[in-house]
Amino acid sequence: MIEKYKLANEPDKTMFVFPALAGKVYGHIVKDRTEKGPAKLVFETAKYETVEALKADYPEANI
Repeated sequence: MIEKYKLANEPDKTMFVFPALAGKVYGHIVKDRTEKGPAKLVFETAKYETVEALKADYPEANI
């Protein structure tokens, strides 16, 4: 894993960024764990050239 961050538009979800082949990156959007249930994988993004390009489509929350 390269990085993880909270998503700006979805406060109950976290992005986990992973390296892909050929120098690209992709992300897993995970719904945060709650008292009643475990964390769950919601979505896997397409592959991007850079982490900054991924963050442009899935912005980081300003905490």
